[in-house]
Amino acid sequence: MLYKKKLFGLATILRPFLNWSYRLLGLPSLDELEAKLQVETIKNEQMKQQQNALYRVLSKIRASLDIDYVFRTTTKETCKLLGAERVAVYRFHEDWGGEFVSDFEFAESGWIDEEKLGKNTVWIDSYLQENQGGRYRENQTLVVADVLEAGLSQCHVDVLLQFGIRAYATAPIFTQHKLWGVLAAYQHSKPREWHDSEVEFLAQVATHLGFAVQQAELLAQTQQKAKDLEKTSEQQQILLSVISTIRESLDLDILFKTTAREVLKALNADRVGVFRFNPESNYCLGQFVSESVLPVYDSALAHPIYDRCFGEKYAMDYQKGRMQVLNNIYEANLKDCHLQLLEQFQIKAQIVAPLMNGQILWGLLCIHECDRYREWTNNELQFVEQLAAQFSIALSHSDLLAQTRSQAEKLSQTLQDLKTANLKLEKLARRDGLTGIANRRYFDIIFHRNWKAAQEKNHYLTLILFDVDYFKLFNDFYGHPIGDQCLINIARSVQKILRSTDLLARYGGEEFAIILPNTNPEQANRVADKIQSTVRNLMIPHANTLNGKSIVTISLGIASQIPNSHQLPQDLITEADQALYSAKKQGRDQWVSWVQPLTVIS
Repeated sequence: MLYKKKLFGLATILRPFLNWSYRLLGLPSLDELEAKLQVETIKNEQMKQQQNALYRVLSKIRASLDIDYVFRTTTKETCKLLGAERVAVYRFHEDWGGEFVSDFEFAESGWIDEEKLGKNTVWIDSYLQENQGGRYRENQTLVVADVLEAGLSQCHVDVLLQFGIRAYATAPIFTQHKLWGVLAAYQHSKPREWHDSEVEFLAQVATHLGFAVQQAELLAQTQQKAKDLEKTSEQQQILLSVISTIRESLDLDILFKTTAREVLKALNADRVGVFRFNPESNYCLGQFVSESVLPVYDSALAHPIYDRCFGEKYAMDYQKGRMQVLNNIYEANLKDCHLQLLEQFQIKAQIVAPLMNGQILWGLLCIHECDRYREWTNNELQFVEQLAAQFSIALSHSDLLAQTRSQAEKLSQTLQDLKTANLKLEKLARRDGLTGIANRRYFDIIFHRNWKAAQEKNHYLTLILFDVDYFKLFNDFYGHPIGDQCLINIARSVQKILRSTDLLARYGGEEFAIILPNTNPEQANRVADKIQSTVRNLMIPHANTLNGKSIVTISLGIASQIPNSHQLPQDLITEADQALYSAKKQGRDQWVSWVQPLTVIS
């Protein structure tokens, strides 16, 4: 100790001489070198913290398919990490105008009462419209330290000051190659010099938001396709039922009534009728021989209808397969006599398809909408066309049995294919693409369902959150493919030791969540012990930890509650998250049970 003191004293005495010598040689002094080293150290630490923050934000973006949750979380996290006073999302319209989306805005306390950019505030920027997105189309950011000193047009400055904006930084959001919108950080209180690292951070977040939007839009398209398939499936089932009736009976009266009833239900129409021409009238006279109509509308049965124009001008077209499709009878350029005929039966929109008996036009299948105008879809038109074709087969009695049997088999296979496709879509919608276990969206559904059940039955509900220790270092050292395999192996191993009633889900990034129904704290602790041992026993090498261990380990947070009416499901998640944070803070590779106060067990 005395020796060290002497050395320190000697260094202190020599420092002025050394500083003078270095300056004489034109070199930086010791004081200058130490100051520079300290600045670089602080700068590196800030960069490291920013990268960690970015990684956390991006993990949340990647972990969810709920676009509203992604944007709300991202604006809040970005606002806090940048130290900005407001972060908002601006979305472009097709005409390159746009609006701020209210649900995607976050402001720090003190600025919440400022006039919001959100509430679907339309902000028309003539420059962006004229240049179709301007610099943002070139994936460029825009940074303004002081709107009063940036040389902006006066009208632009006036709009900015209207919302109390003194400085801003913006970055474009792309979905594939399409400019979707802009992520913007604002400063209200005073001008601000935006650092390059802050702008780069904002740009990276905007890039990943674009990926999230693209993923959410793809999911929405998939769900819409599933709905369309379901609707088509229902129509195909009805078509199959009608075809079965055709196969089982050649009684036209039964066939007409069945068809009208089923088509009314399938198309959600107001009236469906089968119209038959008088064979001696040259297609100018006929009447409805069967119908299914809602009670609020008049019946068209037993009303002889005379239309000389049809026989002279349109019958030949219908014989060739023409269908008449009217979305609005008043926009179809119909003659007054035709309009009066339709108005007689309260018709506002209709589909009319020919019914053939061999090469002869036997009659018409008519679908009426009476309470509103209607845009008929391609699927509906195809359905009517298929049905009319089957009707014609029944009328002509030509190869009836063979043709309908083949059609029924095809429709049955189509229905089976649709059911299989729906099952696959349902599984994809709730499965994590990497690990194969439940995803965050499905976790939310099951968690709320179990919370309600535990509340009703007065049972314990346990939630365990765990993540992989030093996973970012693992990824950096071994690479992302090995990192992905690590997560897959852990997920598979933990899944094997859980009960069939439990749910393992990927909660986000390297974080997992386990729902344990009807599991008390003591049982939960034993499960956590088993999970921790299972992961240790995998002996996945990790040569880049900071706690001296050479294998992959996990930290776990446990929360158990008997839910009551004063609690929310989020409370249990918060408790488990706090317990997990405590486990990591106290050295990792351990589990912590949230029981007020927290207890720690290695």
